[in-house]
Amino acid sequence: MPVASWPAIVPDPPDTRGWRSLRRVAAGTHLVRTDLGGPAPSGELRPIVAFVAVSDLHVTDAQSPTRPEWLDRLGDDDSPVREAVGPVGTYRTQESLTAQVVEAMSRVLRGIDTGPVAGGPVSFLVSTGDAADNAQANEVETSIRLLTGGAPVVPDSGDPGRWEGVGSPDSYDPRYWHPDGTPPGETDDRPRSRYGFPLVPGLLDAARARFAASGVAFPWYPVHGNHDRLLAGTVAVDRFFARLASSGRKSIGPPPGLGLERLVEMLADSEHRNLTLLPALAASPVRRVTPDSGRAPLDTRAWLAAHTGRSAMPGTSTTWYAFDAGPVRALVMDTVEHEGGWQGSIGADQLAWLESELQAASDRWVDDDGRLRRRPGTARPVLVFSHHPLRCLINSWSPRGERRVLSDELAGVLARYPSMVAWVNGHTHAHQVLPHRRHPSLGGGWWEVTTASHVDWPQQARVVELAVDRSGQLVIAATVVDHAGTLDPDPGDLGSIETLAGWSRVLAANDWQRIGPGGAPAGAGRPEDRDVLLVCPQPG
Repeated sequence: MPVASWPAIVPDPPDTRGWRSLRRVAAGTHLVRTDLGGPAPSGELRPIVAFVAVSDLHVTDAQSPTRPEWLDRLGDDDSPVREAVGPVGTYRTQESLTAQVVEAMSRVLRGIDTGPVAGGPVSFLVSTGDAADNAQANEVETSIRLLTGGAPVVPDSGDPGRWEGVGSPDSYDPRYWHPDGTPPGETDDRPRSRYGFPLVPGLLDAARARFAASGVAFPWYPVHGNHDRLLAGTVAVDRFFARLASSGRKSIGPPPGLGLERLVEMLADSEHRNLTLLPALAASPVRRVTPDSGRAPLDTRAWLAAHTGRSAMPGTSTTWYAFDAGPVRALVMDTVEHEGGWQGSIGADQLAWLESELQAASDRWVDDDGRLRRRPGTARPVLVFSHHPLRCLINSWSPRGERRVLSDELAGVLARYPSMVAWVNGHTHAHQVLPHRRHPSLGGGWWEVTTASHVDWPQQARVVELAVDRSGQLVIAATVVDHAGTLDPDPGDLGSIETLAGWSRVLAANDWQRIGPGGAPAGAGRPEDRDVLLVCPQPG
């Protein structure tokens, strides 16, 4: 049963300067995936529930003193340590435009009332973590206003009269993109001279302009991500860093005596990702910026308080919770290790909660000893939401000695419950859809749906639908959504959200550290990771 998707935006090959333009291509069809068995869907699909998944909004205070942008150059193609550290991600040319991207996506989502495949009403949105970039109060507040609407957004901090982040003429560094051009006596910056980046005079000032947030048109639920809790998504905020965030001291280079070898060692820690690096940067040379108390970091209690009553999240004392969506039970996990590390895990108490919820939604399951158990009642499908995908639950860091539950253990638990049908998450900034099999005595399996970010290419969301076909077989439809940004933005007209979001998207497509195999920007995934119909065969 071919089902049309929406038209897509794709990058052209680089021109002679190295710059990629974007173009719109005709709609394709959803790819049917039967990896877990079962026949392809037959007949018209009957909707159960439809929702929107957005992830990694990374609403960024790009002028914050706690952002060590200079570290990013260690991942550039001329870096002697590039192979050891890979992409770093502490600087993006489009990071000043994150608020405009979320607004441009909200404007599109307000026009989506029904799922494009089964036609059922879209009833809620889940933001699967990293709505903020640096765990700061001003970033969290802006992300909430963008999704809720009805309040002004001011994507600025520090001095209200000028841009104080990297890329300004006042602090010229040729390793950063300077959209206003090259000051007299300086050489052209590397993004322009090597990768063909354009001049866009006034962009940084336009990015700071106040605008009214539209908000999405349905209830939305937040998920806790590592960047919502940790400095740079990695380090637990202590008193020093709390003071630094609000201060007027911005790091501009490595501390004296911190050699390249040590930097590489810290950056290459794939599990904890910079856990020791950022504290070491406390002795970095700095330049003066305007202090701003609005940059103060939020702890878990403050994050919960900020969202309570302003999102659909129920009143809760924990960052994991459940809600009902018609016949579906939705479980929101917190996979952040609050003590530090960019990868995830969960605690034993959260695992016990998760298993009790799965058991309550099931009429049968496999117990710890491999025996099939049954209980009276009707089963209901379960959706799990989190920030980290299953494969990223590898963070065993636990300075207080608490047991951390990692990917293999959690996968084993989920495999024992046939009500589990899908896990929706983010974190990797790339679309991916993976099948996971259930316990052999149950058969079938569940699907993991990872959605790309709003800060890196391709800056897309997903509409996810649960439905049944003519035979009663469960089908999950996932359809990617582009925001309203202008496809070919005009550098001389920066007065609209659509133009600014358009600049963000094309800049993201030209991020030189995120070019994948074949020369295309990473993040869009393969065809089987984007517009798909996922068959969920009934357990045996």
